[in-house]
Amino acid sequence: MDKLNYYLLFVITVTFTVITLGAYVRLSHAGLGCPDWPGCYGFLIGVPDNAVEIAQAESAYEGSNVDIGKAWKEMIHRYLAGFLGIFIFIISYLFYKHNKNKLFGISFFVSALVIFQATLGMFTVTWQLQPLIVMFHLVGGLAIISLLWLIFLRYNKFNYFKPITDIRFDIPKRNIKNLYVFAYLTLIVLVMQIMLGGWTSTNYAALACADFPRCNASWWPQMDFYNAFVVELATDLNYEFGRLDSPARVAIHFTHRIWAIFATATIILLSVFSFLIIKSPFQKVLSLLLILFLGIQILLGVLNIKLGLPILVAVGHNGNAALLLMCLVTQLFFIKSIKNNT
Repeated sequence: MDKLNYYLLFVITVTFTVITLGAYVRLSHAGLGCPDWPGCYGFLIGVPDNAVEIAQAESAYEGSNVDIGKAWKEMIHRYLAGFLGIFIFIISYLFYKHNKNKLFGISFFVSALVIFQATLGMFTVTWQLQPLIVMFHLVGGLAIISLLWLIFLRYNKFNYFKPITDIRFDIPKRNIKNLYVFAYLTLIVLVMQIMLGGWTSTNYAALACADFPRCNASWWPQMDFYNAFVVELATDLNYEFGRLDSPARVAIHFTHRIWAIFATATIILLSVFSFLIIKSPFQKVLSLLLILFLGIQILLGVLNIKLGLPILVAVGHNGNAALLLMCLVTQLFFIKSIKNNT
């Protein structure tokens, strides 16, 4: 494995760390640990940590109460995200330097996405956890790690993955084409489920249903779907801990559950169809991994409800969503490679 491969895997690992750390910051209610951006109470390095600095910070930022622990959580996440941005820019430079035009194109797009992600990070703070902004910030992080993983797969297509992707499978073109389309559909379904999960989290609706499989002792509880999905774009309101009433939060949570059933069915079907159509040991492993990550995701989701949203389980739910998405991207990459060789 060459040095660039090691570097790509390093950056992907850092990205995964930033995603899970971001989930931890959000779930530990430290998203507004610093009321300004990019610094913290005016400090670019460190946070107010003595009586004089705290008094000055609370005087300068009216209505703020300095919580040193929350402030450090937020700033550590920002520092790591800043370094990640630099690491990703270096990837684009390396592909440009070595004339990897196709890979440079996608890496340049990821670099632009990093800048957009940083902007969303700023608005997350300045718009005081506005749910739409926070949700897209979450989705942006998952998009970045998925694209970085795709870059890794494409970079190695003619190296480590060549024996796998260049196999001539005796599969009817129609079957592999249909499988390819279904894989894309599955990806769309999963992305929608992730967005619903983000909407559930940012509206503090994760515990809107206090039991499982029923919701508040009912199979069809009282719900307000209209207000649940109406986007409020006010920038002068504080959205920490949510602003929706109970029926709207229940509607969000319930929708996430229902779509989870649909997402589960499509992922299982894709795994089974791929396993049966593509006769390959690598495909068997992919199918089993998809089922494994899906099962873990369902288990963590149920435990979130049963155990009252313990932070480690909730963070694990976010991190495993990234792994499930990366596994599905790998499946789609593999199917597309076979389709091109059939």
